Formats: sequence, structure tokens, C-alpha cells
Amino acid sequence: MTGGIAVAGRLAVAGRVAVAVSGTGSNLQALHAAAVRGELGGAIVMVVADRPCPALDWAAEQGIDTALASDGADDILADALASARPDVVVLAGFMRIVGPRVLAANAGRILNTHPSLLPAFPGAHAVRDALAHGARVTGATVHLVDATLDGGPIVLQEAVPIEAGDDEASLHARIKAVEHRLLPRAVALFLAGAIGQEAGTRRTTLDPSTAEAGMPVPRRALLSVSDKSGLVELGRGLVACGFELVSTGGTARALREGGLPVTDVAAVTGAPEMLDGRVKTLHPRIHAGILADRRLEDHRRQLVAVGIAPFELVVVNLYPFAAASERPGITFDELVEEIDIGGPSMVRAAAKNHASVAIVTSPARYGDVLAAIRSEGAVPAGLRAALAIEAFRHTAAYDARIVAELPGRMADAGVELPDEPGLPGATDPFPATLTIALDKVDSLRYGENPHQAAARYRRAGTATIEGPFATDAPPLQGKPLSYNNVLDASAAAAIGRALQGPACVIVKHTNACGAAERSTLREAWDAALAGDPVSAFGGVVALTREVDEATAGGLASLFLEVVVAPGFGAEARRILAAKTNLRLVVDPGLGGRSMPTVADPLGAIRTAGGAVLVGAPDTIPDDQTTWRVVTRRAPTDAERADLDLAWRLVRGVTSNAIVLVRDGRLIGVGSGQTSRVDAARQAVEKASAISGPEVLRGAVCASDAFYPFPDAVEACLVAGISAFVQPGGSVRDADVVAVADAARAVMLVTGVRHFRH
Repeated sequence: MTGGIAVAGRLAVAGRVAVAVSGTGSNLQALHAAAVRGELGGAIVMVVADRPCPALDWAAEQGIDTALASDGADDILADALASARPDVVVLAGFMRIVGPRVLAANAGRILNTHPSLLPAFPGAHAVRDALAHGARVTGATVHLVDATLDGGPIVLQEAVPIEAGDDEASLHARIKAVEHRLLPRAVALFLAGAIGQEAGTRRTTLDPSTAEAGMPVPRRALLSVSDKSGLVELGRGLVACGFELVSTGGTARALREGGLPVTDVAAVTGAPEMLDGRVKTLHPRIHAGILADRRLEDHRRQLVAVGIAPFELVVVNLYPFAAASERPGITFDELVEEIDIGGPSMVRAAAKNHASVAIVTSPARYGDVLAAIRSEGAVPAGLRAALAIEAFRHTAAYDARIVAELPGRMADAGVELPDEPGLPGATDPFPATLTIALDKVDSLRYGENPHQAAARYRRAGTATIEGPFATDAPPLQGKPLSYNNVLDASAAAAIGRALQGPACVIVKHTNACGAAERSTLREAWDAALAGDPVSAFGGVVALTREVDEATAGGLASLFLEVVVAPGFGAEARRILAAKTNLRLVVDPGLGGRSMPTVADPLGAIRTAGGAVLVGAPDTIPDDQTTWRVVTRRAPTDAERADLDLAWRLVRGVTSNAIVLVRDGRLIGVGSGQTSRVDAARQAVEKASAISGPEVLRGAVCASDAFYPFPDAVEACLVAGISAFVQPGGSVRDADVVAVADAARAVMLVTGVRHFRH
């Protein structure tokens, strides 16, 4: 054996292989594929047949020297083999007994593959005989050839179970799949000098150290993906780089349809898929190939000893559980079937062993991986490490989505769940451990201030009812959203959800500075703007109807950062397109009276000094039938309508909050003050400065929390405000009501507080 070929960074012996065939040549093609990938440690230099056959034609098409020894004539076959000077002769479905001259010239270096576990069922009908005898297991054997019929020393064997309903064709096909793996390995071991024979016996030996040192390391990629995008292109690139593609089910089918050679996982494991596909990759031949740390000599030797080839690349993305959970009408059992088991196991195994294996969980990474293999020969350590972290994040997010979805589905399916924290109907709605998956939407230029970094994420499965950023859809136009844009737009949309009919709210620094409900959207915009045209400059607007041409004209007259609406008409888009920096955000939840009737107890999350606070958001509409008139005078219809609007607006204002409304529009706001009386004075002064003191005559006031003293009410009464709405509950409620009664004002008590910190 002379010369050398470089394989996976190792100088492998360039052995010469001669193959004898009689039929279609599937084992020949498996040997040739292994040689092309550099796994044999040699090349096929001669193919000889005992008859004209497809295998001989195929070999000629590949440019391999061929010879015909009709009926296996000993002299002709011996001469042909002698001309090829082989290091090993492989009988790959050769249907003749080799003669004495061939045996003498090639003693100890002829390998044969046989479709049974020898010495059981020798001869030409091994598969038929095994079935006829009712055997429960058969297999494949590679042995050295001597003068006995299928009786030479055994080199490798692997069992193949006989399944109920097997016939000769189906059983032979499964044995062939094993032979296609076993025979190339036997040849590689032989060429590496790792196969020996115990003196005075018929037993062969395997030297793992010699095998590990001399055998080429196969390049194998394991592919099992739900998302097939880019799969064929990736497979084509890997095959061009010498990889064997090992795959499962639909992935294997897609690769074959793309014209690529694929090894089925079942051919690697020797076991068929079970339990409707639930068990297919959960097997030592898969996981040992993924988990072997090839930096460790002992791991490498163990793989050689048990005949398991390592994987260099694992490409897995998981069953689409999230998409399935959003599919209308899906049953609980159908959803459970979308929980991937084998996939996460392979992903985690490969990520753990990133020192030896590259794990790819996203089609977006295919280009990076192929480029690295082409330019550097392998995926470099740094990229493997980054892919491993990405993989662990992928499985963590996957499990988090399952944990978030299953409890409610179980309850809906009638499962009787115990009263344990975090389960539906439990006394304590908060689980002991809360795992939340967040999908990155984009990196922001900066946070609240230029010196702060920030990014925007979304919670998987968020419904559009929850706000304009429930999806990762970009704005229809304008610059990328900033951190503050997102906060202001979400605040505006939240207030907008509480508005009725054609309505508009203008927000600045998350607080409403203008709001109105009118008969048309343009009228609502004009009325909202009139409430505070100075603060509206550079603000964010939410509208409850599709923006029409008239409203767009009004919006275009002022510098605004963001406009949020359920839609934008064609003429509105044309007009607003001139404001190239203005962001237009579509929020289908606006204007539909789509506020939730039950608040998710895990729906509001914020950090606080090292803690994380989790609770139900303040999104449930108030029930006006529970409100009480606590003054002697009841409100007029006009006052009640304005009190209703003021109360809906006040929950969107930072505490301490006072909101003043007149004639269906916001006229004054006091927000974020340290005392309620200061908030009241701020609101009164704002309204008076912008609209004149007369606007306060007959206006109404909403307070987000109770009045601890009468002073805030007195400040409003002096200005002419005639009606109040507040939660009540202060020890001085009677004093506050007395002040209102003395002025013949109205006061309603809701019993519900709306602090917003």
C-alpha cells in the first residue's frame, strides 16, 4: 500500500480495492460513495463481474476499470485481479464460489458480505431460509473468504430483527441497508491494518488503537428538520464537501427529491421507527455519534470498537409546536403530538459537545456554516460555540412555550388539575418557577437615553389584543422605532382601546396630553389636538378607525413621531408618505372594543432593583353598574358621559393622576405628582392656560385613587368643575363628599383604583 490521501486532517493510506459483483451493485455503490467521501482509506480500482450486469455498466460509467469473468472462471478472475494489484478484494453480491487460484493469490484479503448472521443460514438463499425457519432475528455478516462456503472468519456482524409481515423483499431491503454501512467499515478497518486473526483459531481481532490511528474520520451530517427552507441547498453544499447525509422521514424525502444521496437513520440504528415516529433517533448509534468528544482518545477508540461513526454536523429544528398551538380547532391530543422529544435531545447533545460537533437550529445559519466549511475545511471553534449557545436558547424557548400553553389546554380538555401554584384555577396563580420565552425583534439605536443600550423583544404567542407590538411586523413607513417610540405607542394604543367610536388620543412621555371622542375621526383629531397643541408636538397618536384622507391631512400638519391605527386608507398613505420619518403602525386591536374580560396573571412584567415583578395588567373594563352616587345631586346625562370618559382616560396617566374632561374631550391632565392636590392644580392650570378658564365651568374630574384630603377637590371646585369620579376608600371620604355637597357638585365612587407607576 503506497501513497497517501488527506482526509479530515489526517494522512490516510491510499489502499487499492477490487470489487466482484453479479447484480445491480448496491453494495458496490455504497463502497464507492464511501471512497469518494474519503472514508475507505482507498479507492476502487477494479470491478469484475461473472456476467453482464447493471453493476458492471455503472462502474464503467464512473470511469472504473472493469473486467468480465464469465461464470466466475477462476483463471480469468485471478488474472483480472492480479492486473489490479488490490490490497483487498470485496465480494459484493458476487454469486460465484471463488476458485483455488484466486484464493491462493489473495489469501487473507478477500472480504464477503452475507445476508445472515453466520454461521446460520449460509448459501444463496439466506433470507428465504431465515423466514422459512421462523427466525426472529437475522442480520448481515462480513467475513474473510476461505475454501469453505460462507465459513471464513467473521470480521463484522450486525443483527436485523425480523418483523411481523416481513417477506423476502422487505427483509432483504433492511439487511441491505445494514450491509451498505457494514461493508465499507470492514474495508476501511482492513486497509488500516486493524483486522487480525488469533493464531490457531478462526477468530478475527480488532485493534482499536490501530483503527483509530489509521482509519479516515468520516464526515457525517445528521439532518432532521421541520422547517425545510434552504435544506436542499445545504445538503448539496455538504455533499460537495464530502459529507454523508444521515436523515429521517420527511427530511430524508425532501433531500432525495432534491437529487441527493441520503442514509436513513433506520439504516444507522438498525431499528425501524416506532410508535408512530415517536422513537427513531433515540438510539446509541445516533447519540454516541453526537456525544463522543473527539478530543479524547478513549472516546475515539470506543467508537471504533463498537462501529459507530461520529457526526461532525447536526442540523435540527423542532416540531412547530407554537404554530400548532395557534391552529384553529386543534385538539389537545393533536397538540401534544407536536411536542418534539428526539429533536431537543439531539440539539442539546450536540450543543453540549460543541467542542467536536456543530449544531445548527436555524436555516438562517446555513450560509455561515457552509462558508466556514468551504473556506476553513470545518466549522471553527468560535462559531461552534456560538451555535451551541443559540441551540440552548432555542430549546429553552421551545420548552417555555410548551409550559405556557399546556396548563390551559389541559384544563380545557377536562384534566382535573390539583390546586398547585401556577395551574389553572389554583389559589395561587404564580408558579414556583416562571420561564418566559422572548423572541428578538430588533436591536434599537439606544434606550431611553443615548448612553443606554436596548433591544426590542416580543413574547411568543402574544395576541394582537394586547397591543401594537404583539407581532414583529415593521411600521408601514418611517424610521426604525426607538425605545421611547415603543413605550409611547404602546401607551397610546392602551388608552385607545378604552375609547369609543371614532376617537383619538395624543400621548407624550406615556401620558395623554389630548383625547377626544367624536362622530368622525377628523373631528376627534381636531378636538384632541385642541386640548394641548404645544405638548402634541413630537407626540404619538392612536386612532380608533382607519385613517382617512381628511384625518391624514390634519396629522400631516404637525410633527409627530408615530401614528397607530387599525389601518390607513390609500389616500391617507399618499398624504403621510410625504412625512418620511413618521412611523405608521397598524394595530388591529384598536377600535374594536377588544379589551380583555380576564387579565392574564402573568401578563405584566417589569424589573425593580434586582427583583422581577409579575402580575395581571390593568386592562379589565370597569363595570359602571357598580358605581355609587355619594352626593345629594346625581349627574346629568352629559356629566355622566364625561365622567365615563375621564375615568377611562385616568388609568392611562402616571400617578398621582387627575384628568379633566369637558364635552367629550380631554382638557387638562395632572400626572406624576407627589401629592394629589398638586396633580389637581397642575390639571386646572394646564386647562386654563390652553383653553381659557371658562373651559373649566361644568367640566368633570377623575382621580385615579381616593382623595386623602378635600384640598384637591376644593382646587377643582374653585375653578368651576362640577362633577368628580374617584375610587373612594379614604378615612376622610365623608369630609370630601361634604365639600362636594356644599358646592352642589356630583361625586361618583367606583370602588376600583387605577394607579400607574
